[in-house]
Amino acid sequence: MLWHNLAVTSPLTPGRTVDLHLHTIRSDGRWTPRQVVEQAAARGLAAIAVTDHDVVGGLEEASHAAQAVGIELVAGIELTADWDGRTIHVLGHGIDPTEPTLLAALLRAERTMAAHVERVLEALADAGAPLDAAKLEKYRVKYAGGASLVLAMVEQGVLRRAKNASKLLRLAADEPRGYTATEAISLIHTAGGVASLAHPVKIRKGRPLLDAADLAPLLDAGLDGIEVWQIVHGPRERDHYAALADANGLLAVGGSDCHGPSSSKPARMGSQRIPYSAFEQLSERIGRPSLR
Repeated sequence: MLWHNLAVTSPLTPGRTVDLHLHTIRSDGRWTPRQVVEQAAARGLAAIAVTDHDVVGGLEEASHAAQAVGIELVAGIELTADWDGRTIHVLGHGIDPTEPTLLAALLRAERTMAAHVERVLEALADAGAPLDAAKLEKYRVKYAGGASLVLAMVEQGVLRRAKNASKLLRLAADEPRGYTATEAISLIHTAGGVASLAHPVKIRKGRPLLDAADLAPLLDAGLDGIEVWQIVHGPRERDHYAALADANGLLAVGGSDCHGPSSSKPARMGSQRIPYSAFEQLSERIGRPSLR
């Protein structure tokens, strides 16, 4: 099976729903890749995409599970990128997770983050509030980064002991990005995938409805799609981004952004009721070169 192709495992009935934005324990989810696939099958989803943050290590397990339970799987990723000082997320659907350029970029991003963690740990030690690096492992993330540091600093009481606690907190949170938005789009294309902007309402605080002029640099860089269905989108946001996608030749994609169940909330997998036609359109774009 070619990784960048869809893992077709059984005949499907058009009209069923799909979920194209899911996470596993390989990044910051709470289910294993196999459990994600099995939960999707139990919910009657026709197709899913596993899109872990900046890692592809869960895709092989997910592929085997998809073949076992009879569900279509898209190999995906969610790249955390810098766009003019803002953090955005770019979804890659239909990627080849063995593509060398992509893997090299992911490794560079991981090493860049490791250097950031080391700098913060040294700063904490200098401030008289050392933090045991091993304690960062308890937080469910792709690898230790800014979020891990902040959670550990708060939960382990480090900030109460440290001098210049607020400065240290800002230092920890100001984590580096391994690639720009343009680079993220290019990496996804190089890996044979299509690139879509994830949860656009979160990009500009206080301005959830972006327009084509706002997205022009990303469109020029080859952006293929945008999330229309998303857990943080209400009807107004869905309608806005569906119209924007249609007017600009973008794919309308989306998903529940499910990370699994928490102690207070059930898993939201499948909550967006995304039509099978969205998966068909994505499949068609994956199967041919980008038009942009």
